[in-house]
Parts: sequence; C-alpha cells; structure tokens
Amino acid sequence: MWTSRDLGFSNRERGENLLDTGAPFYETYKTADNKYMAVGAIEPQFYRQLLKGLGIDEDDFPDQQSQDDWPVMKRHFSRMFAKKSQAEWCQVFDGTDACVTPVLSLDEAPQHAHNRDRQSFLTNTKGEREPAPAPVLSRTPAKVRDMCQPVIGFDTAAVLKEIGYSDQDIKQLENKDVIEVGYPQSHL
Repeated sequence: MWTSRDLGFSNRERGENLLDTGAPFYETYKTADNKYMAVGAIEPQFYRQLLKGLGIDEDDFPDQQSQDDWPVMKRHFSRMFAKKSQAEWCQVFDGTDACVTPVLSLDEAPQHAHNRDRQSFLTNTKGEREPAPAPVLSRTPAKVRDMCQPVIGFDTAAVLKEIGYSDQDIKQLENKDVIEVGYPQSHL
C-alpha cells in the first residue's frame, strides 16, 4: 500500500483512487435489469476490450489514466451499462479479455457456466451447495470433505479441555452464554 501511495495509485481521497472505485475501469455498474457487472480492466489491453464492448471509440474518449476525467468517464460507463440487461452484457463480453463479469448472487454463482465447467461448487453430504476445494492442483488435488460445514462451537469443548479447562468449567461457561458448544448430531 505504501508503494502504491508513493506511485500515485492511492494518494487521493477514498473513492478516487485506482482500486477503491475511483477508476471507471475498476468498478461495478448497474444494468437495465437492476443487476450488476464487475469491471476490472486495469491493463491497457483489457481496457481497450472494455471500450470496444461498450461501443466507445478509444480516440474519442479521455485517456485511461487521466484521473481528472475519471468522474465523467464513470458517469458515461454507468449510462452505457444501464442500457442493457446483465445477460445482454454477458453476451457482449463473453469470450473477450475485457475483464467484465456478472456480479452473481450466492444462488446464481454455482449455476454460472464458468463455475459449472470448472466444477467450482459441489454438493455436500447434507445436500447443500458449497465451494469446492481450491486451488485445484494437478499433482496434489484437494479432497472433498465427507462432512458438511462445521457446526459453530463443534470443537470448543475439545480446545478448552486441551488448554486445561474441566468439564465442569466448560459447562459453566456454556450455561452463562460465554461460549457456544455445538454437539454432533446422529447420522442415522
């Protein structure tokens, strides 16, 4: 962060810098159907693809790094993204290197083609969807857990016993709502 500040990437007020929504090419934009698209076209080659997808002639638009023009550029991008639905923008940018993607809900994310193709989500033993282990490594692939997400407090008693608390101490802490202890449930 210090180097970024010294190089001029983050030396302005919050919301006016490269990575804090100040840059028009690193922002989220509302679409016509009240959904959002995320834009992360920081590098020039990606930025050119962004402008092309938005139908903007690069020669008629301010320079990408002209920070004084960023507010005007953001308003222009906002107007452009508001003209089409998220699905329409996905079609425009699909297969490009514009670094433009849909912002998806937790229910939509597992169904997105990118995530389906990469098997980024799995169904746990309770039938719930959850992210698959990442990263996916070819020589040492991660293993899927047999159990679902841990219960809050599942290991609390064991950890407290390990550091010297008695069963009676743990029960007192639990009764006073100082700790939460999750107990395993039968899988019959």
